[in-house]
Amino acid sequence: MQTKDYSREDLQYHQSENNYTLSIPKKFLSVKDLKVLKKNHDGSFSDADVTVRDEEHNILIITTIPIDIRLEILD
Repeated sequence: MQTKDYSREDLQYHQSENNYTLSIPKKFLSVKDLKVLKKNHDGSFSDADVTVRDEEHNILIITTIPIDIRLEILD
């Protein structure tokens, strides 16, 4: 398993939709290969309350609040 961390500064805010998104190029990934975690205040990680969309060229992660995200990529 591989991990990739993204900070809340990596998220894009969409005022019209009142949400934050992170777009990840698909390459060889699929939604079923990913687990999305949020970073807690104590530095640990737990399941993130996000929506994950499988788009043509990207995987889009949508959240209503800015959070630090860790992606676990399953082998």
